[in-house]
Amino acid sequence: MNSQYAMVLYPKQAFLEKEPAVSQMQIVGKLSNVGFLGDFFCVDNESQEEQTGYFIGDHFLQLITFLGCSPHLAVTLPEQGSDWHHFCHIEIQEFSTAQFFKGLNRPKCSCSQCKSRLNLSLSELEQWVPGSMTVRCTKCQHSERPEELNWRHSAGFSSIFIIIHSVYPSEAVPTEQLMAVLNDDSAHQWDYFYYEA
Repeated sequence: MNSQYAMVLYPKQAFLEKEPAVSQMQIVGKLSNVGFLGDFFCVDNESQEEQTGYFIGDHFLQLITFLGCSPHLAVTLPEQGSDWHHFCHIEIQEFSTAQFFKGLNRPKCSCSQCKSRLNLSLSELEQWVPGSMTVRCTKCQHSERPEELNWRHSAGFSSIFIIIHSVYPSEAVPTEQLMAVLNDDSAHQWDYFYYEA
């Protein structure tokens, strides 16, 4: 089985509001205008479920900084279903309520007070709803909600996520320009994390 990798952008603390911080339509408009998103596609694979998303736009590589040597990005629709994991495209997922989105296989988080690493139960976090639980740091005894912790780009909480498929963990970062586009007219600052499955 092929591994799946992605970088995921999301508005932090957006789950605190009754109304979404930003709609999928607004995001598509903003990201299309700056050339981050290309055309929408929808492919019905016989062997797999329907695949939808956006091709990368003309200015994608100016809005995402790839680190190290020149990356190899597959940007054309794959002919085989198994190649979807290596096809660089963008998907926007929106939910009616906020979700805990586990990024890395072993998410890393730390106390916001003393910066000590915390070990949280993933099974409990998968049942998370806003304001439903608190975590106590064993070192400094500070209590806070999981969504307030520093997740070190390994997980996130939101009702909307922009998933950039086929980006390896720590291989790329969003530019200040891209984050400014997302932060514009939003009450919440955007952040990112890496996904691996």
